[in-house]
Amino acid sequence: MKTTADRVLDTLLSIAYGDAMGMPTENLTKEQIEKRYGEITTFEPSPDDLGTFIRHLDAGTVTDDTENAVFLCDMLIESGGKVEAEIFVRYLIDWLDHDEKSAVVAGPSTKRAVEEIKNGTPLSESGIWGTTNGAAMKIAPIGLISSCDDMERLVSNVSAICLPTHNTQIAIQGASVVAAAVSYLFANDDVDWDEYYDVIARSASIASRYGNKLPTPDILKRIEYGRGIAGIPDEEEFRNELYYFLGTGLDTIQTVPAAISMVYRYRGNTRQCVRTCAGIGGDTDTLGAICGGICGGYDCNLGEDEIAVLRKANTIDFDRVAREMAPLVDQARH
Repeated sequence: MKTTADRVLDTLLSIAYGDAMGMPTENLTKEQIEKRYGEITTFEPSPDDLGTFIRHLDAGTVTDDTENAVFLCDMLIESGGKVEAEIFVRYLIDWLDHDEKSAVVAGPSTKRAVEEIKNGTPLSESGIWGTTNGAAMKIAPIGLISSCDDMERLVSNVSAICLPTHNTQIAIQGASVVAAAVSYLFANDDVDWDEYYDVIARSASIASRYGNKLPTPDILKRIEYGRGIAGIPDEEEFRNELYYFLGTGLDTIQTVPAAISMVYRYRGNTRQCVRTCAGIGGDTDTLGAICGGICGGYDCNLGEDEIAVLRKANTIDFDRVAREMAPLVDQARH
């Protein structure tokens, strides 16, 4: 039987797997991916002749999605399980200032907010325009240390970490949905998928009270649409509906409903979710990281060879983070 540390490790490795699998296809169109790669089933290096930005990253390399999730873990470890946005910002600024890779992987809302913080803007104001998926992509650790039985606390934790970079209603709703999904699948060996959607709806409803209100579609209506298309028998038709209508871009209102739909369609199968994310087009690495975070503690079906690539390609000590997070997870759930 797996220990809590084992399952936290599964979650972290699955986030990294989704991130690294989607890294080479990030911001490519569905058509570009199909022409260059076909069906993506293994790690690839970043392309040097395709896409909207060129970067040179080896196969298996993670991006800001995994890095930020690890910063969030380290913040929780340092604070004893409390959400301290100031500590998280310290890790974030240090990474942006000293890691060359951050220049080609950090998201737009995060970069803008950090510059404002450096220029003296208070944390309560620096994130009021952040509507992209940078909150949802890193939020899995909050789901690990929060129980769906206390949804008010879960959403409050999410809101606190969103404050400096993504302090908008839609970003907090999206991140709350992801954290609730992570928490629910982590706590259940046998998932009731109707209850999965009930948990998601409760989290989004409570989260609607938080953050700067900006014009946006209704996230629960988008999620409900995603649930409907997840039942389409034909795989290609499902992917077309996901990409061409629901959307797979970097805005929270696209990324989160798409990820929730895929987790449901593939019943929490990490590898199946992530491979679809990598080939769907749009913000593929963030989609993969979110799906990995939700599915990892429930059904981490990665191969040892895949895990070995992730360990070799990145400097993150996944085992240390999982070991130090485990007591916080147990403490929050008992």
